Amino acid sequence: MNLEVKSASRVLDMLELLASERQGISLTDVTERLSLPKSSALALLRTLVGRGYLIRDSEDLYELAESFRATGFAPFGRLLVVAPPIMRTLADEVGETVLLGALADNGTVRLLAKEVAYQDIRYDIDLSCRPAAYCTSIGRILLAKSPDAYVHDVLASVPKKGPTAHTITAKAFLWDQIVQARKTGIAIVEEEAELGGTGVAAVIPGDKSVSRSALNIACVTSRFHEKKDKVMRLLRGAVNKIAADM
Repeated sequence: MNLEVKSASRVLDMLELLASERQGISLTDVTERLSLPKSSALALLRTLVGRGYLIRDSEDLYELAESFRATGFAPFGRLLVVAPPIMRTLADEVGETVLLGALADNGTVRLLAKEVAYQDIRYDIDLSCRPAAYCTSIGRILLAKSPDAYVHDVLASVPKKGPTAHTITAKAFLWDQIVQARKTGIAIVEEEAELGGTGVAAVIPGDKSVSRSALNIACVTSRFHEKKDKVMRLLRGAVNKIAADM
């Protein structure tokens, strides 16, 4: 039995859409992207404005109220329901920790969820950490999906010395790595963020509210090379399953 209430789902879809946008969007954009009748979309928007969740500017563009952004409202609510069981299965199949993350506004990665491997020696990280995007696989694959201007802004702030002796800090080389990730759909970063750790990441396909996130298999480097092909195959399957279930 499907217990989902259509009206509630529409409200949540609208909030998640508005949370994914930094610029205001029009009524037409909302109706097209959520496949809603114009009258229904307008009624929901007016209700959310009236309750203080959204604001409408002088050009009739709608955006999430800053107070809700500041308290952490994010467009990942449904993703955080759908992804963890798939991440758990992936972690068990590949024998490595799996992370879900998104780009933050300051060139770092926001970690959303993790499923830690059941291994005596394994990779783990506190979800409150904000690793730099340029030297992590999640960061690089999401930069690969970002506009060039934003990527160059992030690269302009890369320090001269990274967290390990293997960290790439040369901007031209980093750009090449990001371009390569665009072509392959996968970013591999070996021991650049942490010694002994190799990350392999792919973007979760879908509309903008989903494709701003990526899945990462965080491998112990000594185990990575012997199962590299398996890691990439299972990772592609997992991101596609998450997208399908969304």
